[in-house]
Amino acid sequence: MKTIYTDQPRSAEEYLAPRADDWSDYRVRALAEGEKYLAAIDGILELVRENAHHSEEDGKVADSTVEAMISTGLFRSFTPLQYGGLEMAPAAFYEGVMRIAEADSSAAWIAGQLNIHAYEIALMDKRMQDEFWVDGPDTRASSSYAPIGKWEEVEGGYRLNGTWTFSSGVDHASWVILGGRDRNFVVPIEDVIIDHNSWDVQGLKGTGSKAVTLTDVFVPRYRTHHLIDTYNDQNLGWEVNNRPLYWMSWLSLFNSTPVNTAIGTALDGINIFIEQSRVRLTRQGTGAPAAQNPFLHLKVAESLSGVRTVKQRQLNTWREFFDIACEGKEVPSIDRMRLRYETAEAIAISFESLTHLWPIAGAAASASFNPLQQKLRDLMAARNHGSAGKELAAGQYVKAIFGLEPAPFSDFGTLAFYK
Repeated sequence: MKTIYTDQPRSAEEYLAPRADDWSDYRVRALAEGEKYLAAIDGILELVRENAHHSEEDGKVADSTVEAMISTGLFRSFTPLQYGGLEMAPAAFYEGVMRIAEADSSAAWIAGQLNIHAYEIALMDKRMQDEFWVDGPDTRASSSYAPIGKWEEVEGGYRLNGTWTFSSGVDHASWVILGGRDRNFVVPIEDVIIDHNSWDVQGLKGTGSKAVTLTDVFVPRYRTHHLIDTYNDQNLGWEVNNRPLYWMSWLSLFNSTPVNTAIGTALDGINIFIEQSRVRLTRQGTGAPAAQNPFLHLKVAESLSGVRTVKQRQLNTWREFFDIACEGKEVPSIDRMRLRYETAEAIAISFESLTHLWPIAGAAASASFNPLQQKLRDLMAARNHGSAGKELAAGQYVKAIFGLEPAPFSDFGTLAFYK
């Protein structure tokens, strides 16, 4: 039966009906797409690593690196099938980002950020989807969800003015998603002015997370994601994308994206430390090889084990969550809040894994040319991201454990508890 699209969402009951169908074939296909994607990712890692210095020097990821990532299917991971997308199992996508992060932290960061927004577009009005993917399934959007710009409702939509900051990967985007507390606006890149001088940082420099300014930009209503639709299980996009991938928690997926960069960066940093320690001699005492230091042994074991543990926890959780979606079920809020805490904790553990090794890295680690410097700076930047707020995430998780009333839905931040 052909789906007839309308401006108005159907009832939640109508949207829930397909969840009783058998989605086992869908699951098998999504997992197979993930395996092909991971094999393709392995084929570009040498190029990504060779280009990593451009990220640091230019303040944006090299165009050839982005083209290589496009070739793997990365940016169509969450694009709907009807637009040429893969609707891939999320765990595979996240693992691919981890692998990229071992070669270039900034490339991994924008890989995650530019792709996860396709998922939000898939929840929106079909007209928005048609416009977004008119040029192909690899279309990319950057974002700035902090509602620091201004908007007013006008006939047929909204008028935006002001500056939104920290739009990661905006140099490689065709659209920008801008936050307005309880709604998000999708704007063509031609309607914004990128402030290339706004990005002056020491960590994750290649992400190019620059500010964008809008002056009297009109955004039609259909290019607006009203978060109340997600809260009410009445996403307009479900008119055409009523399938397991899009039944998952959009904010769980979003908040789980930065941690993959932190994990991959930490693993590469630990490996760099190990390789440098193979040939380093201690300059005090006997001058014995650093690799024979028993204190170093313990620190390396602790750091490596900690990061590998949170890596597997992250991937296993998303395998479990996707299986639940393919069974037509919803992940309970307590488990989503557990994931929210665990992702924040994993970023902290990734950062601490390298700081744990730093006191025994030797004086040469302070040299600006030492690659450990960049790894540490990138992890410091990741640790300050909003998704890394371990304390807030712990509060939400433990409130769910005790059955305490959460904050009522009002905006982007509070939606995470509910959906």
